Amino acid sequence: MFIYGHWGLPELGGAGAGYATSITYWIIAGITAYIIKRQEPFSAYRVFSNFKKFSVEKCKEILKIGVPMGLSTFFETSMFAVVTILISKFSVTTIAAYQSALNIVSFLYMVPVSISLALTVLVGFEVGAKRYKDARAYSWLGISLSVIIALFTGLLVVLFRYKVAGFYSNELAVINLTAHFLIYALFFQISDAIQATAQAALRGYKDVNIAFITTLIAYWLICLPVGYLLAHFTTLGAPGYWIGLTSGLLAAGIGLAARLIYIQKRKFVSAELQRTEMFIKG
Repeated sequence: MFIYGHWGLPELGGAGAGYATSITYWIIAGITAYIIKRQEPFSAYRVFSNFKKFSVEKCKEILKIGVPMGLSTFFETSMFAVVTILISKFSVTTIAAYQSALNIVSFLYMVPVSISLALTVLVGFEVGAKRYKDARAYSWLGISLSVIIALFTGLLVVLFRYKVAGFYSNELAVINLTAHFLIYALFFQISDAIQATAQAALRGYKDVNIAFITTLIAYWLICLPVGYLLAHFTTLGAPGYWIGLTSGLLAAGIGLAARLIYIQKRKFVSAELQRTEMFIKG
């Protein structure tokens, strides 16, 4: 309605999408506040009425976890933004095909994102209860599930890439190039699924600083340089950026998974053993 000026509203064009998005998030915030205030079991915690004063210590505790998490997300999203800018040097057909292919894989990425959100909650809950064995089981179950779904959806996209590309354009050149880009979708999806869920599990363990460094290296020191070199100094052209994106996501996935294995075997296994010994002695 805001974009095209329907129902008596002004025609705002692209800016209308911004207004609509802003209004939507304010509505979501209002509904969330209402549920916390009125609905059980959330209302029993009296979140708003128990807010007495601003705690600097509690704020620091949140920021120690939140800032590295936010920076990790920033490194990933900014990487895609920079690639979009760099690829604008190619033809209009290439830009359209890239945006179409990116939109498709971003849509499929919502599945591992959903699993990762659930994984953070479950792992954090089990770690908080000191059930480290269950936390480890949830971690790898979530990663495995995400990879299996990514493999399935990636194969479907590759097999039906021309039909999928046809949803975004009627021009044959754009469809063919989009379909060519989608060949990389399978490897892209699997790499993305690993890094998203491994990072989510680490957040459940409150281990965010190494993840922040890992994403910085993977996205800005591996992904962008590799993509730029392949795209501009080889005969690959624009597909070089897709190889760069995939290599960066794969590097992030390997690094984050390795960190997850390390903390599960070193930090939390030793804590679990100490707890067991204390139980036996008691």
